[in-house]
Amino acid sequence: MQFSEERLSARILTDLTLALRPPVEMLLNLAVKRAWRRSASAFGRLGRFQNQPYLIDPEDLPVAFELTLSEVGGAVKVVRRTLQPTSYVAEISGELLELLALFDGSADADAAFFAGGLTVRGDTGAVLALNNALEAANLRLADLLVPAALAPGLDPILQRLVEGRRAHKRTGGQPYGVH
Repeated sequence: MQFSEERLSARILTDLTLALRPPVEMLLNLAVKRAWRRSASAFGRLGRFQNQPYLIDPEDLPVAFELTLSEVGGAVKVVRRTLQPTSYVAEISGELLELLALFDGSADADAAFFAGGLTVRGDTGAVLALNNALEAANLRLADLLVPAALAPGLDPILQRLVEGRRAHKRTGGQPYGVH
């Protein structure tokens, strides 16, 4: 019985998140547009993977994101998770904080992958091209999460929150030096 209740709760949460799709997509697409304006040449690093959809799958959220970048910008769509084979050039999954750290460059993609924090499926060349483009874009966490006018003031706060959460996870909730 409990399994059914968990599935129902997960479905309700997914449906609610998908109902909020338009404002979330609008904010994420504005972030992509800002990143492109700041560093259009970074998107060129995708090479043949421009206009190819990537699936970014935060395992701790009820939905995933389809990211497509091109020489003139890009688009992000909120999508339902599916077990069916997909047509993404690559799928990258992990916890939201780990994925955000990759996008803003505060985490090493190779280290995160080999430590088991990321799962990658699909064309590894596409993943490397995306990683190179993200590094060249020099994004801040606030660029990804908040409207442009708020980004400069909120970036240090967001960085501290994420770093604190990641440190908490690394230490298993124990203060540094206590094990």
